[in-house]
Amino acid sequence: MRRRDILILLGVALITPLGAAAQSRSGKTWRIAFLYPPSVAARNASIYGAFVQGMRQLGHTEGQDFIIDDFVYDTNKPDEAAREIVQHHVDLILPQGQSDVVLAAQRATRDIPIVFVMASDPVASGIVASMSRPGGNATGLTSLNGVVNAKRLELLKEAMPALRRVALLTSRGDPATSSIASETQNAARSLGVELEIRNVESIDNWEDMLTAVVKAGSEAVIVAGSPIFFPLQLRVAKWAEAARTPVISPWRELPEAGGLLSYGTSVSAMFRRAAVFVDHILKGEEHPATYPVEQPTTFELVVNIKTAKALGLTIPPLLQQRADEVIE
Repeated sequence: MRRRDILILLGVALITPLGAAAQSRSGKTWRIAFLYPPSVAARNASIYGAFVQGMRQLGHTEGQDFIIDDFVYDTNKPDEAAREIVQHHVDLILPQGQSDVVLAAQRATRDIPIVFVMASDPVASGIVASMSRPGGNATGLTSLNGVVNAKRLELLKEAMPALRRVALLTSRGDPATSSIASETQNAARSLGVELEIRNVESIDNWEDMLTAVVKAGSEAVIVAGSPIFFPLQLRVAKWAEAARTPVISPWRELPEAGGLLSYGTSVSAMFRRAAVFVDHILKGEEHPATYPVEQPTTFELVVNIKTAKALGLTIPPLLQQRADEVIE
């Protein structure tokens, strides 16, 4: 299913194969396919807006130098949308979501370059041969969410020293789930915290699932870094407020919406950075096979003090000092 009606395309796209796109772009308009799940709102500001801003900073004007086509994929059948993209002869694919959608794009084409964002472990998932030399037609940015989830539990424990039981919300469809669960479980043992892992099969029932684990004794919730959860941050914050439960997630959108904590890479920063990959690849300066996958070097810690007070929590001063942003 395509969602093209939401965008008035300006200019004329010259449809070219990978070889032609690698030549000088003078007089040409790049066609970029955004491939995303239905849970992501069309033209999400953190994704679409950040990418367009990144392209603008590189001197590219939307509608003149590049246009974006939207393709929405069925989370159970990502291959159908990937094949449709190939039929439209786009110059580059920018998938949003879990590793499975990137793999679907690779199954559909080995010629059209792919720039992925938020893939937790592209090597383990089989997307690339190695971080330094991807070896195929895909490269991009990885969030390292499997490792960072352990840090999120440590921060939650620091904010709640008496914490004894916590729930981890994971996605059954995310290939990185096993590493996320393993890393978090190891951290839980070292901190003396009981961890309850709940795999979500459908995003339609996660609220009932969390309500049940809280009633069963979990005192706080960690939202795993699976991309499927990113669009749900406002809903998670509303649930957390109603359930009076502290929640930490990878994305600052959670504390901005009223959740307690976030720790992770900035989605907006990653998509702005993705524009650099797109620019180099479509100008022929880099090829995905030899363009190293980029790993994050900085992580944001955001603390919502107003929410902490409403929950009866006192955030330690040292934790507040380490925060990149404190929301009051």
